[in-house]
Amino acid sequence: MKILAPVTSAREASALIAAGAGELYCGMNPKQWIKNFGQDSWINRRDPGNANIPNIQELKRTVDIAHRQDVPVFLALNQCQYPPEQYPLLQSIIQEAQKCGIDAFIIGDPGLMLFMVENFPGTAIHVSSLAAVLNSSAVHFFKEIGASRIIFPRYIDLDELKIIQDKAGRELEYEVFILNDGCSFEEGFCHVNHAFGGAICHRPWSYRLVSTSGGDRWSVKESFTKHLKDYQKWLWFVRNCHGGPGPKGHPVGMCGLCALPELHSLGVQSLKIVGREAPGGKKIASVKLVKRVMDAVVSGIEADKVKELAKRIRGTPALCTGYMCYYR
Repeated sequence: MKILAPVTSAREASALIAAGAGELYCGMNPKQWIKNFGQDSWINRRDPGNANIPNIQELKRTVDIAHRQDVPVFLALNQCQYPPEQYPLLQSIIQEAQKCGIDAFIIGDPGLMLFMVENFPGTAIHVSSLAAVLNSSAVHFFKEIGASRIIFPRYIDLDELKIIQDKAGRELEYEVFILNDGCSFEEGFCHVNHAFGGAICHRPWSYRLVSTSGGDRWSVKESFTKHLKDYQKWLWFVRNCHGGPGPKGHPVGMCGLCALPELHSLGVQSLKIVGREAPGGKKIASVKLVKRVMDAVVSGIEADKVKELAKRIRGTPALCTGYMCYYR
């Protein structure tokens, strides 16, 4: 079981590996992509700015640093779909990334997967959570295409994970989310564009109840208000509790640390820390947090004690129920 950390520079790669990351993933936003398609057609699912390595030279430096320490690097090309006119530039980017030594590509578009299998045989393909692998049939589908790893979407519970793996087999690698950044929707079915003023699903919209019959039943209004408050509370957790660290300096937000004993027993290979656009300090703190709990699991500590340890290390026990838990 390895910690998969987001990276945006060669310097950051060194620090993340020193903190305990066993795998790195990144995006890249070449100037040619912006020139061809503009700022609003993203090459991957993160903002073209700080969430991406800026150019092929920095990607090469990042990969070289990681490979010197036997750490693989994966490149995200994980939009749900790419139109045909983008394929020539995608092909060029894939070729350049392979020359840099990229170990695998994170892909969300089945069409792009088929294109890579045909044009870049032998390339390792990791099926993005954007592909919405929610059952064993989906695993079989992507295995037939030629994928080597499945990245499960957020919010699949542990029982479902076990059923899917049991039915689909253990030939592929499996990756799950472990820390940070929830999502308001199921990513693979979401067509919200974050490029126009930020994610509309995160905005604190104002709501009011309008009666179609002209009446105003208090019981209905009371229920509506309660559900709205619950929804707003959930969004607060999805957005990492407004992003600040907890009392012990660890990141606060969506978390699967208490599920690590079960994930380990399921044979999950990779634990994904989310947040390519996050500051380097938050990424490093996230890796260290996951590593402390993962080391306890690997050492054989009982599951209940691991969960107690995770809550104690995090230092926010009041938040460790319900909405903050990936695997609640």
